[in-house]
Amino acid sequence: MRAKARRRGPRTAGPSLSGLVAGVAVALLAIVLLALHSTPFELVRFVLFTCVVVTLPGFALWRLIGGYGRNLVEDLSAGFAVGTAAQVLVYLASASIGLQAWSWAWAPVVLVIAFVDSDARARVWRRVERPLRPMQAWLLAASTAVVLLIVFRRGPGQFLPAYTDPLRAYPDLAFQQALAASAKYDVPISTLWLGGEPMKYHTFFHQATAATQWGTRIDLTDLIHSLSWLPLFLAGCGLVFALATRLTPTAESGATWAGPLAVFVAGLGGAVQPLAGAGLGGISTAVAAYLSPTQNLGVLIALALCVVAVDLLRADGRPRSRWVLLVLLALVASGAKSTILPLVGVGFAFAFLQLGLVRRPTRPAFLGGLVSLAVFVAALITIFGGSTWGTEIKPFETFVQLAPYPMLVSNPHAQLLSGLTTLLSWALAASGLFFLGRKWRDTGAAFLAGVGVAGLLGTLLTTQSGVSQLYFLRTAFPVIAVLAVVGLANLVGRLGDRRAVVLVGVAGLLGLVTLAIARWQSADLPGIKEPWLWTAAGVVVTAFVVAVGWKAARRPGNFFVALLGGAVAACMIGAALVPLQAFVSDKASNLVFARPFRGGATAAEAGAAQWLRRNSAPGDLIATNAHCIIQRDGVCDSRHFWLAALSERPVLIEGWSYSNQANRIALTNDGNPSLIPYWDTAKLTANDIVFKAPTPAAIERLRQAGVRWLYADHRAGDVSPALRNYVRLRHATLDATIYELR
Repeated sequence: MRAKARRRGPRTAGPSLSGLVAGVAVALLAIVLLALHSTPFELVRFVLFTCVVVTLPGFALWRLIGGYGRNLVEDLSAGFAVGTAAQVLVYLASASIGLQAWSWAWAPVVLVIAFVDSDARARVWRRVERPLRPMQAWLLAASTAVVLLIVFRRGPGQFLPAYTDPLRAYPDLAFQQALAASAKYDVPISTLWLGGEPMKYHTFFHQATAATQWGTRIDLTDLIHSLSWLPLFLAGCGLVFALATRLTPTAESGATWAGPLAVFVAGLGGAVQPLAGAGLGGISTAVAAYLSPTQNLGVLIALALCVVAVDLLRADGRPRSRWVLLVLLALVASGAKSTILPLVGVGFAFAFLQLGLVRRPTRPAFLGGLVSLAVFVAALITIFGGSTWGTEIKPFETFVQLAPYPMLVSNPHAQLLSGLTTLLSWALAASGLFFLGRKWRDTGAAFLAGVGVAGLLGTLLTTQSGVSQLYFLRTAFPVIAVLAVVGLANLVGRLGDRRAVVLVGVAGLLGLVTLAIARWQSADLPGIKEPWLWTAAGVVVTAFVVAVGWKAARRPGNFFVALLGGAVAACMIGAALVPLQAFVSDKASNLVFARPFRGGATAAEAGAAQWLRRNSAPGDLIATNAHCIIQRDGVCDSRHFWLAALSERPVLIEGWSYSNQANRIALTNDGNPSLIPYWDTAKLTANDIVFKAPTPAAIERLRQAGVRWLYADHRAGDVSPALRNYVRLRHATLDATIYELR
């Protein structure tokens, strides 16, 4: 009987079969989603490269250097982050000497060491220490799958196939592709759509994508638009789970749901949405996972940094080898997303203060802060060249840019009301933060609190065009979600019942229903007061029903605690209502997710640009008459990047948005960098006259400027038939004609 009991006891090492099946289910879902917009050959190459060249060697480094081995979800996710970081640094080094096509060669070296050396083999391929319980694994699989499906529906499902419909496009993806095209050949990256001017920007995503392109030979269009987003996002979900499990009670104490819930909240939560016609700030990871690849990579690296930092702070900086991982991730964070290191630095400052107050050694926090500061300053000089990319210090300007403000603009206190509405929305969605209790004594929790506070302050105290200051909070929000879920687990843990997961689940489902009813009932009501009253009523009803049901079932614990736990769960899970509705509703989607833009390329225009890539040499300069994705009343939206993106060649003047010069001018004139006119009118005129009224002198001016090819876009304006008298016709489609200068 004793032996039988041991067999049925909890596993202490190695993953369970049920847990592996849950992981395989998520992997199969991911592969199916990728296969919907890629060819089988591309899919196989991409999956092999991601697994063998990035994840496995990163997994080996994570375990070999960091001494990790908690569970496979954490190790594979962190391994992908470390592998991506290593790939970026190797690519930068190899590209600087013209060997970028061989930047993958570091991976087999690491794997050979991991297999051949006996000590390394024992440390890398050992069994995990804390495998996921079956219930935990399936809850994690379910939450990840839901978030993944929402992102896919409002990402690739909405914008693909790329470059086929000019009415269904997103200019930022063409911008990202143009930078990745430059990363294939240029060190440092240049502004291809503006004659190859220097580009001061966080470009490590583009180097990572260029490395993948050289290693797989998959077209950049497919990598940027169809493939690369998914492993980055999936690994980010895994690291949210890993961070949550460091602060929540063990599985034996009943909090198996906390990690999966943190993934769900970080992915889709963030803001309770009472207003039917206005979204209150999209800060969840799902919002930018597809349309902002740099943010997708940035969140992944930031979370990996937080995991390592928490472990170092808790263990007084031991083992020391983990500092290598911290430095590696900090180096890549510096060029992955500019928001990361300031948040991490403030996190270390909070940890330093907490350690000082409890009279524990502050050296780990001091060293971590010093590393963050040193790398950030170095990045400001070398990567960003002192550029702020249009960021200004304007306290609370965010509340003028966000959705509630236009509804309240007639009120003399519109900015204040907008701020209160937005902050209330965010606070309710993360209300578990107020119940962390003794968890604040944990140095890791103090560090994460610093990251969260820095993200909020960065958003509230700065401004940028397009409300891009929200990326401070978007970078910090996964950490905030972890702390909020930990607070909720701490709150319902006071009930003293392992079945509190039922209370959380029921409250969450009822919260979604009651908040949906509240939005429906208040949809036609003016102002913001009545919608908030309906929302408050929904939360109160949910909490009361859950608490009464809990006590009616004769479960232990205080009625007030059950009431409070139900309210918090209803708010946090109910905050995902609109993103969940976005799966089937375009109206709901428009409140949270971006909608397609006009101004993309037709299939004929894209085909002509791709012909140009195949028939020209890297560095060949192109001139075009296409500059605006939308032109109305003399105003040009100059986010025209797709010619540079698809041709992978520099264009004399295509668009001029998202360049350092445009940002400087817009900052000086307090204008929109996408709508300002081009600053060198003589150069623009000399470029355009060749297409409208060509002369030998006009052609010669372009030739002297280094132009080799002309891309005449017939949808951008009339093209003179006399142009073929001066240049050689090379390719013609319905919408575009390509000429070569003789």
